[in-house]
Amino acid sequence: MKMSIRRVGSISNLAFAVFAGIGQVEASDLPTVPEEFEVELFAKEPLIRNAGSMAFDSRGRLFVGYGPQYRKPKPDTPGDSVAIMIDSDGDGVADKSKVFATGFNCIQGLAWHGKDLWVGNSPDLTVVRDLDGDDVADEYVRVYTDLGNIEHANHGHNWAPDGKLYFSNGNSKGLSLPGRVAPKPFRDMWGIGAPEGSPDFPEPQTFQREGYQRTYQDPRDNWGREGGVFRCDDMGKNLELVSRGTRNVYDIGFDSGFNWLGTDNDQSEGDRVIMPFFNAHFGWGHSWSSHWTGENHLPTVPISGPVFHGSGTGVIYYDHPSFPEAYRGVWFINDWSRNTTFVYRPTWDGALVQPEGGAWSAFAKDGSNVGSGGQGLQYQPVDIVIGPDGALYVTGWGSEYGAVWKDGEQVNEGRILRISWKGAPKTGWNSAKRAKTYSGWSFDELFEDLGSILPVWNIDAQDELTRRGGSVVQALQKRLSKGGLSEAAETWAIWTLGRISVRNSDAANWLDREASALSLNARIQAIRIAGYRIRESSNSLPMPALVLRSLEDEEPRIRFAAVQAVEQAGLRDYVPHLLSVAAKETDRITYYAAWRAIDSLASTEELNQILTDDRPGARRAALLALLEKGALSRGAVESLLSSGDAATSPIAAEWIAKQSGNTLINIYPQPGPFVDSVRVKLTPGIKPSRLRFTTDGSEPTLSSKEGEVTFEETTTLKVALFVDEKKIGNTLVARYAKIESGYAKVALEGVTRPTTASEVLDLLDGADLSQGPGVFNAAGCVACHRVGDMGQQVGPDLSAIGDGGDPKGLIDSILFPGNIVVEGYSLLAVSTSNGGSYSGILDSETGSHLRLIQLDGSPVAIDKTVIQSRESTHLSPMPPYQSVLNPKQLSELVAWLMSKRSL
Repeated sequence: MKMSIRRVGSISNLAFAVFAGIGQVEASDLPTVPEEFEVELFAKEPLIRNAGSMAFDSRGRLFVGYGPQYRKPKPDTPGDSVAIMIDSDGDGVADKSKVFATGFNCIQGLAWHGKDLWVGNSPDLTVVRDLDGDDVADEYVRVYTDLGNIEHANHGHNWAPDGKLYFSNGNSKGLSLPGRVAPKPFRDMWGIGAPEGSPDFPEPQTFQREGYQRTYQDPRDNWGREGGVFRCDDMGKNLELVSRGTRNVYDIGFDSGFNWLGTDNDQSEGDRVIMPFFNAHFGWGHSWSSHWTGENHLPTVPISGPVFHGSGTGVIYYDHPSFPEAYRGVWFINDWSRNTTFVYRPTWDGALVQPEGGAWSAFAKDGSNVGSGGQGLQYQPVDIVIGPDGALYVTGWGSEYGAVWKDGEQVNEGRILRISWKGAPKTGWNSAKRAKTYSGWSFDELFEDLGSILPVWNIDAQDELTRRGGSVVQALQKRLSKGGLSEAAETWAIWTLGRISVRNSDAANWLDREASALSLNARIQAIRIAGYRIRESSNSLPMPALVLRSLEDEEPRIRFAAVQAVEQAGLRDYVPHLLSVAAKETDRITYYAAWRAIDSLASTEELNQILTDDRPGARRAALLALLEKGALSRGAVESLLSSGDAATSPIAAEWIAKQSGNTLINIYPQPGPFVDSVRVKLTPGIKPSRLRFTTDGSEPTLSSKEGEVTFEETTTLKVALFVDEKKIGNTLVARYAKIESGYAKVALEGVTRPTTASEVLDLLDGADLSQGPGVFNAAGCVACHRVGDMGQQVGPDLSAIGDGGDPKGLIDSILFPGNIVVEGYSLLAVSTSNGGSYSGILDSETGSHLRLIQLDGSPVAIDKTVIQSRESTHLSPMPPYQSVLNPKQLSELVAWLMSKRSL
């Protein structure tokens, strides 16, 4: 007998259940959800283990990528697989699985396009096909290879309304060896070359099932400068880089208006939510000014919300009418390390999407008993998709980070959860039309799928309508003019006309003349399509008046779309129009898009001429573009320090500072708490310059103090940089807080024998949390870790570590930190040609400098031209504590840390 297990709201209605005749499942293994919803277990091991990515096919069947490849595979590690989850009796629970394709590197992305299943299995990007209809793939096509290792891999596959595949890639790079070379857009992003004679776009390689062999790359190999978002046509044609400056974007998705959102992971400054768009740079690995948030930083794009300390994974936009109104038109974002799925309610700040109220909230949260020292399986969400029934499907990782073997078999857990509204149907989405080939569908049947709930239904219906071309143009126009469509249906229908319009003047004329009168969304899509149409026609079409009018529109989103369309079109004659935008633009994102478009379209000679423009906004755009190209000398930049433009001078000053490897103002130690006294050495980046500070709360002036500062009490330090007697940039505010003596004076009792995890777990429930801060300080944790306002952020921030709810894992990481080094925190060893030797954690990297945080917490910037070698040691900078803290002390520390939550 098979039974399902369900949690309704936060209360389960079944303590445990037999699942598919195997084992037992605790109700507490399911996350808690809002009262309007219920969460059920859809599938579990042994059907899947370490479930990663998911995609529904056109028949509404769930395909799941899973297996033993993550996290440290060897060349002989068995490959990952894609399996079909089968609910044979229609009760909403999978009871069987069938392997569709196998032998992959770690699968971290899946997307269906017709009969092709696209598989992101870095370093490969692979397409598999079932040619004979037996639900087993017969043909494997390696579209590209050497896209980087599995750590910062190929993710986030989405077929979009413009008919292109979009995907993200982390900052690991391919090997670039003879016979193994990434396509040119990847090499350009990483800033590397290729062996002589290498093609810009290697041809796809086709294998039969028995002959397919994945390409192996050691996960420790070759980290690149930055990651990005790419797009291509079918079979990888016309591959191009969309946006860059990311570190490890796990997933991206688009909303009903074709606006993108994604999560990007960082090891020190927190994770972030970003809004990718064409030619955007998000700051990681920037050519001269690496920046993580983009706040008050014109060279890069600001992020779409506050940074968070977690591990953002899957994202999906939900606007299906089945969910309660408060949960429609929202994003759902998984956080693997915080064991939570969040709901992000978007709003527009000009042309930048932001979360409503400046934050997002928990939607599905770990409900296991692990947080109290129990041994339940945590909710560890990875991918998230919408099913044909309107429910959310979430993959849950097992309790171990990597593969676990027993008697030659993988034994990790794996879960797929289904989150739906109360009373939701489990079946009923099948339709008779899906038994026919698309060529046999009527126009109405195809149009019904535009803007539908499954990605594959949208792209397949659009492909067929686009193939029919002129014969469906009038019918599409009529449906759009009638109105009453959802925003998603409107977007997909307009873009269907857009794809047709490249070769059909009737469709093109209607889009330019009529579409923009339908809605704000329709107008934005029509503007975007104008740029797309010119680009797809190899710049043989004129720019429609619609776009040029829109550059002057009152709505920032319209201006932003128009600037992007001009850049997409690639027409150099329109640089003056873009300069007019830059001269008066007040919206942050639109101004950024304008100067980036000017950078793309104007020559270096033209940009140097614009530097003398009498409009500050235009001059600033030219300066940013020239600095991006590396086309200005230091003398030319220094001449702009006294320009009298309050927004331009700081850009010039920062560039000069970064050329010497310093930020404008470099303060060490970092702001935060201290026990005895703090001595701060202020290091300006520009010479000659004057660095002035105050400690009484007043604004620094030229007559303020300079040099080093020493203080012993809680103090707010304000620092400003002056060049030619003028203040450059913003005042830096650093707060140093004296630690209360009760927290600072805890004596460690000593350890007579090594402490074990089991001893600590036994004491955890009765541990005195109040002693935790003292242990944290006395054990030296404050030197590298931050908890709220306490400590330094050299290692991972622990301010919300309790969100993860895993005391056993925390104990192990303290006792034996070298067993599993948190990604991004292994020691990097650097040697230079002038005899320098450095060891620390990578903080940031630009085209010219590498910045490390050394083990004493001090930063160092290393000129990349003198680096002889750089090697990730895969060692933890943290010493083991099994002989430092006894079980009582460690239980107090862990209990206190586990109480630190953000939720």
